[in-house]
Amino acid sequence: MTAHSIDVTHPTFEPLDSIKVLQLGIQALLRQQAEEGSWEGEVVWCPLLAAQYALMSYITQVSLPNQRQEALLQQFQSTRLPSGLWGLHEKSSPYVFVTSLVYVAARLLGVPPNNQLLQPAGEFIRSQGGVISIPTWGKFWLAMLNLYDWCGVNPTLPEVWLLPKQLPIHPSKYYCHTRLIYLGMAYVYGRKFQVPLTPIIQELRSELYLQEYNKVNFAVARTILRSQEVYSPPGFILKAFYSLATVYDRWHFPNLRERVLSQMLDQIRWELQATHYTSISPVSGLLNLIALWLHDPNDVDRHQALKSFEGWIWEDQQQGLRITGARSSTWDTSFVVQALQAASPHVDVASHIEKGRKFLASQQIRKTFPNFAENDRIDPKGGFCFAGVWHGWPVSDCTAEALLALLETPEEMIPESNLEDAVHFLLRCQNEDGGFGSYEPQKIPSTLEWINPAEMFANSMTERSYIECTASCLAALAQFRCHYPNKLENQLKAVIERAQLWLRGQQRLDGSWPGFWGVNFIYGTMFGMQGLLAAGTPTYDPAIRRACNWLIDKQKPDGGWGEHFQGCLTKQYVEHHESQVIQTAWALKALLEAKSSAWAAIEAGVQFLAQMQLDNGQWLHQDPAGVFFSTALLDYTLYRSYFPIWALSLYESRRQERITTVVP
Repeated sequence: MTAHSIDVTHPTFEPLDSIKVLQLGIQALLRQQAEEGSWEGEVVWCPLLAAQYALMSYITQVSLPNQRQEALLQQFQSTRLPSGLWGLHEKSSPYVFVTSLVYVAARLLGVPPNNQLLQPAGEFIRSQGGVISIPTWGKFWLAMLNLYDWCGVNPTLPEVWLLPKQLPIHPSKYYCHTRLIYLGMAYVYGRKFQVPLTPIIQELRSELYLQEYNKVNFAVARTILRSQEVYSPPGFILKAFYSLATVYDRWHFPNLRERVLSQMLDQIRWELQATHYTSISPVSGLLNLIALWLHDPNDVDRHQALKSFEGWIWEDQQQGLRITGARSSTWDTSFVVQALQAASPHVDVASHIEKGRKFLASQQIRKTFPNFAENDRIDPKGGFCFAGVWHGWPVSDCTAEALLALLETPEEMIPESNLEDAVHFLLRCQNEDGGFGSYEPQKIPSTLEWINPAEMFANSMTERSYIECTASCLAALAQFRCHYPNKLENQLKAVIERAQLWLRGQQRLDGSWPGFWGVNFIYGTMFGMQGLLAAGTPTYDPAIRRACNWLIDKQKPDGGWGEHFQGCLTKQYVEHHESQVIQTAWALKALLEAKSSAWAAIEAGVQFLAQMQLDNGQWLHQDPAGVFFSTALLDYTLYRSYFPIWALSLYESRRQERITTVVP
């Protein structure tokens, strides 16, 4: 399988058979549809979660079969950076955080320190002064393994959960992933458990430190952080809190702690039951498994959660066993169905669309969860999850994209009342400023970044209004209003008006919108344009024209678009040295939906997609296009299959429209 080369300096475009390219791409995509009608691509992050899975197994005395141990080691082998180390993602510089946890996991799986897999890592760790400066999350995991003293870990006090919920710093106000991660961390911190000091732990102590373990000043090490891994350094207020919390923790009230730990355990159990024992993510899921084990190794919920954790695992011979960053069947299927709808005038895909819609219709949450408010949730009824109905955590844009894919569905497949329930869930996610949150509306005006304890990530403390979520919700609500003009008429009119005003206000002076969940300005601009157009903004509106001009200005000489993820860190557009298929599809989709008159630029972009297509109809794997919390890249592996098809389908419709409107 080869991609055709492009001369980026003097491109010469051959005549393009766009239908052939589209058909070939669709054939490849249809081959990936599951029997149940869904599509799902792996969401790839880094080997950190696989390492933590191995560490959780060691801590909780779960015996891993030899085959699984070998698969984990294969994952570590296949994800090494060119330096032989490990980073926060495949394009990352080496991180002590990831490298150290992978190193420890591999050692616990039986790999000697002088093995070719680990020797570069050991040298790197020692070159950085050992693990003294590992970020706090790394200190936390090493402390459980008796490889870091708990006095060297910033306090995660369980008693914070006893604060009045009216306070803006109460954990109930946090972003849901953050509060559930710290729920598990606080329970473990409250127990301050450490594994027994065995020979392998003693060996690791000597390998991870430059001096004798017993001579390390962990109280001082608590504040030492490797600067290259810190994106959100602790500020004065957070440092002051840590100092006070350290004093309190030394003299805390045992009875009070036991009471709050019991309450936290109840909340962990509720979270497990609401997610079919998977937890909202594997990150918090691993912590929940440890917390339940600390309470009782024979806990029934723990055994069920350990069984359900298998749903986060992907495995093959090439990459070994990895823990996915997320499951994405509803998200991917919603986009694929919409892409195929755009292609349907040109290719017969009706049966595949029907199967996809049938799957989506089965993934809606149909009931209200008991005690959702007491557990700091909004009513999930009507929503769709990123993963599937089993996940129990519906998201605004996932619900919106599923709704867009289902609005043409026959009544017998999904009743009108279910569509209306989805709309009501979206309305519950709108913020006071008019934008939309993701899982929930924003609970307080502050972002709380000034108390962000996760030094490696940013914008992770609270919900906020997102460009992408707002645009998707706008599109879905506007389309629902068109299909059902007498349903919620006045309410939807006001909601749409507030949302489009917020979205318009987020556009930068250069015409772009910043993304949050994708790289970065091209992604955000695609959604920003989609949202305004869906709200009824005409294509000649200055906001749309500025956005089109911005996109055209960023086109590269080979016809494609390419944006580097570094812009997620700098908050400015950073051009990639090579065009990216996914980002080119995003730019084309936006320009075509906006009826851009820059036809030569559009044709050059389509030509780039055609020339990058492989012989089997798929497209090259390039840089990851997803991101979370500013620093962590995610590879949504199916994006390069359906976004090009979506763009090519819109192009073909526009091309034929231009032919029919040409004056003889």
